[in-house]
Amino acid sequence: MKKLIILFFFAAGFAYSQSIVIDSGAEINVQSGSDLCASTAGNITGNITGIGTQCNGPLPVSLSSFSYLILNNNQVKLVWRTLSESNNRGFEISRSEKNDKSKWYNVGFVNGRGNSVVPVDYSFMDARLSEGKYYYRIKQIDFNGNYKLYDMSVAASILAPLKFSLGMNFPNPFNASTKISYQLPHDCSVTLKVYDVSGKEVQSILDNLYQKADYYTVTFNAANLASGVYFYSIKADSFREIRKMVLMK
Repeated sequence: MKKLIILFFFAAGFAYSQSIVIDSGAEINVQSGSDLCASTAGNITGNITGIGTQCNGPLPVSLSSFSYLILNNNQVKLVWRTLSESNNRGFEISRSEKNDKSKWYNVGFVNGRGNSVVPVDYSFMDARLSEGKYYYRIKQIDFNGNYKLYDMSVAASILAPLKFSLGMNFPNPFNASTKISYQLPHDCSVTLKVYDVSGKEVQSILDNLYQKADYYTVTFNAANLASGVYFYSIKADSFREIRKMVLMK
Protein backbone atom coordinates (compact mmCIF):
# COMPACT_ATOMS: atom_id res chain seq x y z
CA MET A 1 0.00 0.00 0.00
CA LYS A 2 1.27 3.46 -0.87
CA LYS A 3 0.72 6.57 1.25
CA LEU A 4 0.95 10.18 0.06
CA ILE A 5 2.64 12.33 2.67
CA ILE A 6 3.39 16.03 2.39
CA LEU A 7 6.73 16.64 4.08
CA PHE A 8 8.55 19.78 5.11
CA PHE A 9 12.37 19.68 5.13
CA PHE A 10 14.30 22.28 7.13
CA ALA A 11 17.95 23.24 6.54
CA ALA A 12 19.79 26.29 7.88
CA GLY A 13 16.52 27.92 8.85
CA PHE A 14 14.78 27.48 5.48
CA ALA A 15 11.81 25.22 4.79
CA TYR A 16 11.27 23.08 1.72
CA SER A 17 7.98 21.28 1.06
CA GLN A 18 7.43 18.35 -1.23
CA SER A 19 4.93 15.54 -1.73
CA ILE A 20 6.56 12.12 -1.53
CA VAL A 21 4.95 8.72 -2.07
CA ILE A 22 6.35 6.18 0.38
CA ASP A 23 5.76 2.46 -0.15
CA SER A 24 4.48 0.43 2.77
CA GLY A 25 7.36 -0.84 4.90
CA ALA A 26 9.79 1.85 3.70
CA GLU A 27 12.22 3.42 6.16
CA ILE A 28 13.38 7.02 6.50
CA ASN A 29 16.76 7.93 8.01
CA VAL A 30 17.06 11.45 9.46
CA GLN A 31 20.71 12.50 9.67
CA SER A 32 22.21 14.80 12.30
CA GLY A 33 21.31 18.44 11.73
CA SER A 34 18.26 17.55 9.60
CA ASP A 35 14.58 17.76 10.46
CA LEU A 36 11.62 15.77 9.19
CA CYS A 37 8.14 17.12 9.83
CA ALA A 38 4.75 16.16 8.43
CA SER A 39 2.19 18.81 7.59
CA THR A 40 -1.28 18.75 9.10
CA ALA A 41 -2.42 16.94 5.95
CA GLY A 42 -0.71 13.72 6.96
CA ASN A 43 1.21 11.78 9.58
CA ILE A 44 4.57 10.05 9.44
CA THR A 45 3.87 6.43 10.31
CA GLY A 46 6.79 4.58 8.74
CA ASN A 47 9.98 3.44 10.48
CA ILE A 48 12.09 6.59 11.04
CA THR A 49 15.70 6.23 12.21
CA GLY A 50 18.67 8.55 12.69
CA ILE A 51 19.61 11.28 15.19
CA GLY A 52 18.06 14.34 13.49
CA THR A 53 14.96 16.06 14.80
CA GLN A 54 11.61 14.38 14.08
CA CYS A 55 8.24 16.01 14.64
CA ASN A 56 4.60 16.02 13.63
CA GLY A 57 3.02 19.27 12.52
CA PRO A 58 4.75 22.64 11.99
CA LEU A 59 7.87 23.56 13.96
CA PRO A 60 7.14 25.57 17.16
CA VAL A 61 9.54 28.38 16.17
CA SER A 62 9.85 30.06 12.77
CA LEU A 63 13.37 31.51 12.41
CA SER A 64 13.69 34.07 9.60
CA SER A 65 17.34 35.17 9.91
CA PHE A 66 20.62 34.34 11.66
CA SER A 67 23.76 36.46 11.14
CA TYR A 68 26.66 38.14 12.96
CA LEU A 69 28.58 41.39 13.36
CA ILE A 70 32.26 41.90 14.27
CA LEU A 71 32.65 44.56 16.99
CA ASN A 72 35.81 46.03 18.54
CA ASN A 73 38.00 43.79 16.37
CA ASN A 74 37.61 40.59 18.45
CA GLN A 75 33.96 40.43 19.51
CA VAL A 76 31.21 38.60 17.65
CA LYS A 77 27.58 39.71 18.05
CA LEU A 78 25.08 37.09 16.92
CA VAL A 79 21.66 38.36 15.82
CA TRP A 80 18.58 36.36 14.85
CA ARG A 81 14.84 36.88 14.44
CA THR A 82 11.82 34.64 14.92
CA LEU A 83 8.57 35.31 13.08
CA SER A 84 6.48 33.34 15.58
CA GLU A 85 7.05 31.17 18.66
CA SER A 86 5.19 28.43 20.48
CA ASN A 87 6.43 26.78 23.70
CA ASN A 88 9.92 28.23 23.12
CA ARG A 89 12.19 27.90 26.20
CA GLY A 90 15.17 29.52 24.50
CA PHE A 91 18.36 29.20 22.50
CA GLU A 92 21.59 27.46 23.44
CA ILE A 93 24.60 29.13 21.77
CA SER A 94 27.54 27.03 20.56
CA ARG A 95 30.85 28.09 19.04
CA SER A 96 33.30 25.94 17.14
CA GLU A 97 36.92 25.63 18.15
CA LYS A 98 39.13 28.14 16.36
CA ASN A 99 39.64 27.06 12.74
CA ASP A 100 38.01 23.68 13.50
CA LYS A 101 34.31 23.12 12.79
CA SER A 102 34.42 19.53 14.14
CA LYS A 103 34.62 20.65 17.81
CA TRP A 104 31.90 22.69 19.51
CA TYR A 105 31.54 24.43 22.88
CA ASN A 106 28.49 25.78 24.69
CA VAL A 107 29.10 29.51 25.24
CA GLY A 108 25.73 30.79 26.47
CA PHE A 109 21.95 30.65 26.59
CA VAL A 110 19.29 33.21 25.60
CA ASN A 111 15.77 32.86 26.99
CA GLY A 112 12.94 32.60 24.46
CA ARG A 113 9.67 34.49 24.45
CA GLY A 114 7.67 31.32 25.06
CA ASN A 115 4.70 32.13 22.85
CA SER A 116 4.56 34.95 20.32
CA VAL A 117 2.71 35.72 17.10
CA VAL A 118 4.87 38.76 16.26
CA PRO A 119 8.56 38.94 15.21
CA VAL A 120 11.10 38.85 18.05
CA ASP A 121 14.76 39.94 17.71
CA TYR A 122 17.50 38.23 19.72
CA SER A 123 21.23 38.83 20.16
CA PHE A 124 24.24 37.33 21.93
CA MET A 125 27.73 38.80 22.41
CA ASP A 126 30.80 36.56 22.33
CA ALA A 127 33.82 38.59 23.47
CA ARG A 128 37.57 38.27 23.93
CA LEU A 129 38.23 36.00 20.95
CA SER A 130 41.69 35.38 19.55
CA GLU A 131 42.64 35.65 15.88
CA GLY A 132 41.07 32.95 13.71
CA LYS A 133 37.81 31.68 12.18
CA TYR A 134 34.81 30.62 14.26
CA TYR A 135 31.49 28.99 13.33
CA TYR A 136 28.33 29.41 15.39
CA ARG A 137 25.05 27.57 15.79
CA ILE A 138 21.98 28.00 17.94
CA LYS A 139 19.90 25.21 19.41
CA GLN A 140 16.26 26.18 19.82
CA ILE A 141 14.80 24.20 22.74
CA ASP A 142 11.15 23.97 23.78
CA PHE A 143 9.81 23.34 27.29
CA ASN A 144 9.40 19.63 26.49
CA GLY A 145 13.09 19.19 25.67
CA ASN A 146 12.61 19.01 21.88
CA TYR A 147 15.16 20.99 19.88
CA LYS A 148 16.28 22.15 16.45
CA LEU A 149 19.77 23.21 15.35
CA TYR A 150 20.48 26.23 13.14
CA ASP A 151 24.01 26.43 11.74
CA MET A 152 25.73 29.56 10.48
CA SER A 153 27.20 28.60 7.11
CA VAL A 154 29.76 31.44 7.01
CA ALA A 155 32.60 31.66 9.54
CA ALA A 156 33.17 34.77 11.63
CA SER A 157 36.76 35.84 10.98
CA ILE A 158 38.74 37.61 13.71
CA LEU A 159 41.71 39.35 12.13
CA ALA A 160 45.07 39.90 13.81
CA PRO A 161 45.45 43.24 15.67
CA LEU A 162 46.81 46.20 13.74
CA LYS A 163 48.33 48.02 16.73
CA PHE A 164 49.32 47.67 20.39
CA SER A 165 46.59 48.37 22.90
CA LEU A 166 45.91 48.05 26.65
CA GLY A 167 42.24 47.90 27.57
CA MET A 168 40.46 49.16 30.68
CA ASN A 169 40.12 46.40 33.25
CA PHE A 170 36.65 44.94 33.80
CA PRO A 171 34.93 45.19 36.16
CA ASN A 172 36.22 48.44 37.60
CA PRO A 173 35.83 49.04 40.53
CA PHE A 174 36.25 45.36 41.41
CA ASN A 175 36.35 42.86 44.29
CA ALA A 176 38.54 40.89 44.36
CA SER A 177 39.51 39.98 40.80
CA THR A 178 39.32 41.74 37.47
CA LYS A 179 40.25 41.05 33.85
CA ILE A 180 42.84 42.99 31.87
CA SER A 181 42.88 42.82 28.06
CA TYR A 182 45.62 43.80 25.63
CA GLN A 183 46.56 43.19 22.01
CA LEU A 184 49.82 42.63 20.14
CA PRO A 185 50.20 43.35 16.41
CA HIS A 186 53.36 41.23 16.21
CA ASP A 187 55.27 38.67 18.28
CA CYS A 188 57.17 40.17 21.22
CA SER A 189 57.96 39.89 24.93
CA VAL A 190 55.34 41.29 27.32
CA THR A 191 55.64 42.59 30.87
CA LEU A 192 52.47 43.45 32.82
CA LYS A 193 52.75 44.71 36.39
CA VAL A 194 50.57 46.30 39.10
CA TYR A 195 51.65 49.20 41.36
CA ASP A 196 50.13 51.00 44.35
CA VAL A 197 49.71 54.79 44.54
CA SER A 198 53.25 55.20 45.90
CA GLY A 199 54.69 53.48 42.83
CA LYS A 200 55.60 50.28 44.63
CA GLU A 201 55.21 47.09 42.61
CA VAL A 202 52.61 44.85 44.27
CA GLN A 203 52.27 42.09 41.66
CA SER A 204 53.93 40.96 38.45
CA ILE A 205 51.28 39.39 36.20
CA LEU A 206 53.60 38.80 33.23
CA ASP A 207 57.37 39.09 33.36
CA ASN A 208 59.01 39.38 29.95
CA LEU A 209 56.83 36.59 28.52
CA TYR A 210 57.20 36.02 24.78
CA GLN A 211 53.79 35.94 23.06
CA LYS A 212 52.45 35.65 19.53
CA ALA A 213 50.54 38.47 17.85
CA ASP A 214 46.95 38.16 19.09
CA TYR A 215 44.31 39.37 21.58
CA TYR A 216 44.88 38.45 25.23
CA THR A 217 42.98 38.64 28.51
CA VAL A 218 44.50 37.92 31.93
CA THR A 219 42.92 37.81 35.39
CA PHE A 220 44.36 39.96 38.18
CA ASN A 221 43.58 38.59 41.65
CA ALA A 222 43.83 41.20 44.42
CA ALA A 223 42.56 39.04 47.28
CA ASN A 224 45.69 39.82 49.34
CA LEU A 225 45.63 43.58 48.73
CA ALA A 226 43.84 46.33 50.63
CA SER A 227 41.12 48.48 49.09
CA GLY A 228 42.39 51.46 47.17
CA VAL A 229 43.63 52.82 43.87
CA TYR A 230 46.16 50.81 41.85
CA PHE A 231 47.86 51.18 38.50
CA TYR A 232 48.74 48.54 35.94
CA SER A 233 51.31 49.01 33.21
CA ILE A 234 52.30 47.11 30.09
CA LYS A 235 55.64 46.96 28.32
CA ALA A 236 55.62 45.27 24.91
CA ASP A 237 58.39 46.06 22.43
CA SER A 238 58.43 49.88 22.30
CA PHE A 239 54.84 50.16 23.53
CA ARG A 240 54.20 51.51 27.06
CA GLU A 241 50.88 52.34 28.72
CA ILE A 242 49.49 52.75 32.26
CA ARG A 243 45.88 52.56 33.44
CA LYS A 244 44.16 53.07 36.80
CA MET A 245 41.87 50.64 38.61
CA VAL A 246 40.00 50.72 41.92
CA LEU A 247 39.82 47.82 44.38
CA MET A 248 36.79 47.97 46.71
CA LYS A 249 36.33 45.24 49.32
